[in-house]
Amino acid sequence: MKYQLIKSNRKTIAISFDRDGNLVVKAPLYVGNRDIEDFVRQKSEWIEATALRLKRAREKEAALRPRLQNTDALPYLGDTRILTVICEDRQRAKVISVPGRLILHVPYEADYEYRRSALEQWYRRQAQIVIGEKAREFAALLSVSYGAVRIKDQRSRWGSCSGRGNLNFNWRILMAPEPVCDYVIIHELCHLVHMDHSERFWKLVESVCPQYRRYRTWLREQGKSLYQI
Repeated sequence: MKYQLIKSNRKTIAISFDRDGNLVVKAPLYVGNRDIEDFVRQKSEWIEATALRLKRAREKEAALRPRLQNTDALPYLGDTRILTVICEDRQRAKVISVPGRLILHVPYEADYEYRRSALEQWYRRQAQIVIGEKAREFAALLSVSYGAVRIKDQRSRWGSCSGRGNLNFNWRILMAPEPVCDYVIIHELCHLVHMDHSERFWKLVESVCPQYRRYRTWLREQGKSLYQI
C-alpha cells in the first residue's frame, strides 16, 4: 500500500488522506518503518473504505463541476457571471468581462483544460487588481504597511503573511462572497501586528470585521466549492 510518510515530534501515528486522495501517514520520529507498516496493515479495512468513500465524493463533485460551456454560471464575489464561449480561428484565449457575463474566446480545438486555464488566468489578473485595492483600503484602517501582494494557488491556505510583510492570497477567494474575501484580506493584514492567533489578534480582526466568525465558518464549510474550476 503506497503512502506518504511524514515524521515529526508528534506522539502518535495518524492516518489521513490529502486533498487529492493520497494516503498520508504521520508518525513520531522514534517509530521504525516496520512498526509503521504494521500499523497501516492493521488499518487496511478503514483505509480501503475511506478511499472508496472519498473517490465517490470526488466523482460526485466532478459531475457537478461546470463544463465551461455556454450558459455555465461562474461565481465572482458573491455574484454570478454567465459564461459565453466563442470558438474561432485564433492562437490564444481571450476573456472579456461585461456586466453579468464572461465571454471566452478560444481556438476551435480548445478543450476543457485549455478553457479552465484561460479562466484561471483571468481570475488571477482580477485578484491582483481587486485584492490590491482592498488591501490598501484595509491597511489604512488598521494603520499598517505591507510589502508585495502576491496571488497564488495555495492548496491549503486562503492567505498568508510572511515575516517580511509580504501578503499572499489564493486567487480562488475571488469566487467567494465579497465579505468573505474581505475577511481573508483583513485577517492577513492583522498578522502584520500580531503574528499569531492570540486573543489580541482576533480582537483586532473584529475591530474591522465584526462578523468575522460568520465568514470564517463559511470558508470552513463552503471553501471546497471554490475549487470548482
